[in-house]
Amino acid sequence: MQRWNILSNDSDEDLLDESSNDVAETSGEETKTRQECAFCASCTEEYPLSDTIRTECAHNYCRECILRLFENSLTHEALFPPRCCRLPIRVSTAVEDMLGIEMIKRYQERKVEVNDLRRTYCSNPTCSHYIPPQNIRHGVGICGVCTVRTCTDCKKQAHRGGDCSKHRHAFDEKINDNLLEELAKKKKWKRCSKCSRIIELIDGCFSIQ
Repeated sequence: MQRWNILSNDSDEDLLDESSNDVAETSGEETKTRQECAFCASCTEEYPLSDTIRTECAHNYCRECILRLFENSLTHEALFPPRCCRLPIRVSTAVEDMLGIEMIKRYQERKVEVNDLRRTYCSNPTCSHYIPPQNIRHGVGICGVCTVRTCTDCKKQAHRGGDCSKHRHAFDEKINDNLLEELAKKKKWKRCSKCSRIIELIDGCFSIQ
């Protein structure tokens, strides 16, 4: 004698409801996972949303690409400030956390330099670093790198009083003399003991009478 299990309509409805709930939960989890990821506008790779920066134009950038974007803007003034869709990227707390203290410090220093309408750079040819306003007193800027003093008017080495044009001319002559001395040393030229002019050996020995 065969025995059959007869399911009531209520049981069928319960099974369907459970199945529907499982599908809904799975679909919800997939949607949630998809929403928590974003594609980087630069490298087009997918990253967790928490590992990206969202710009004003609704684009996302991964850590590596946002770092490169800011680094390029610090190197090339034409690219400063860093932009996306021609809109400046706002340096939010999230951006600061991703870039790090050192990068943010360089960014702030660069911002001061770019906005300075009367910039002064170190007069030391081997330095030439920007001298910020806080390092300038009474028309003289002190380089924070090599400590050389620079006149903010003529942009040459600092001098006391007088006409800047005279000091500029004297400074240029000094620079030219130094360059000539370096070239003479490299080319093994000699200075005449009588007229003090630098001369070049054409033939004969190196002895100068």
